[in-house]
Amino acid sequence: MNRREFMGMAALLPWLGALPAEVLAAPTRPPQRIVVLVKLAGGNDGLNTLIPHNDPLYYQHRPTIALRKHQIIDIGETHSLNPYLKALKPWWDKGNIAWVQGVGYPHSTLSHFRSSDIWETGVAANQYADAGWLGSLLPGCKPGLHGIAIGDDSGPISGKGCNTIAMQSPQSFLSQINLLEDIQPVTTNSVLAHVTNVHHQLYAAGEQLSTKLQRPVPLGVNFSTSQFGRELEAVAKMILTGVDAAVYMVTLDGFDTHSNQSAVQSNLLHQLAGALDSFAQAMQRGGRWNDVMLMTYSEFGRRVQENHGKGTDHGTASVQLVMGGKVRGGIYGDAPDLSHLDGDGNVQHTVDFRAVYGTVSQRWLGQPNPWAKFGTLPFV
Repeated sequence: MNRREFMGMAALLPWLGALPAEVLAAPTRPPQRIVVLVKLAGGNDGLNTLIPHNDPLYYQHRPTIALRKHQIIDIGETHSLNPYLKALKPWWDKGNIAWVQGVGYPHSTLSHFRSSDIWETGVAANQYADAGWLGSLLPGCKPGLHGIAIGDDSGPISGKGCNTIAMQSPQSFLSQINLLEDIQPVTTNSVLAHVTNVHHQLYAAGEQLSTKLQRPVPLGVNFSTSQFGRELEAVAKMILTGVDAAVYMVTLDGFDTHSNQSAVQSNLLHQLAGALDSFAQAMQRGGRWNDVMLMTYSEFGRRVQENHGKGTDHGTASVQLVMGGKVRGGIYGDAPDLSHLDGDGNVQHTVDFRAVYGTVSQRWLGQPNPWAKFGTLPFV
């Protein structure tokens, strides 16, 4: 392999964080607890996900895109589910799904890039950080490999001390890594040392994944053939095969619904629910459902009032779904008040997103809570 081929592959398959070779050695047992992050990229509309069916203002602001009472899924609460989330209803009935409503932060920004950065680093709107919110926590959880991100986005699990692999898929990672031959890092030249160290780390990571995935555990569950379904299936295989990672991340894109929202969001929520249902079944069959917490997030919600394109523009607070065998099902947080919108027609958040992060940190991962001042939520 020549230098250009190597550098191209290193760019395609970034290894974030400096790892000694021995750190990549697979442990004899999988991590005790796992977090699976699902990013709903583009800004998912919370009001048409968890629907305030008893609020007349919901229908007043959305004369054409509101979900009517004969369409929605009754979950025995003041809110109902979008009908395209019906595959999740059995998990709700089992008490394995929590919804956190009104999640946001003060002085919200409506920029996709900046708001994603805020959500993924866990800082205030006027602050910046160079590590993801989990990137600063995971080194305290365990040694070795911390996270695997499928796709181009690994923001929440990035950071200097967080050992993360970003890949397009396990298959593409392994096919590319097989082109490498191992070399020992050079120490005599700083630039060459970095290049040879990255090369060695990529090779070592491929060795671990290749060893684990040569004989993957049969899932016994059919996943959808959509890209998102295949990615979540890959995560399920890695978890059940014992790949040594504490956090996995996948992304479902397309939620920037400025027009034709009903059709676009319905299709996306259908993909989401089907893949999450298959994933939960696989974890349950494989005996890991109690060890896994899956959580969605999106950079913001949508404006309350529909626009002329039968869509919604960038908004503020939204909802998060949390599911797992140890999750305490229910709806958490106060519903946003549709009668008291801000000057742009957006709802005021009722739960700071860092209260969710603090809950995951303290109650799930057993780590110190950097966001203790925002409290925690009893969904786990």
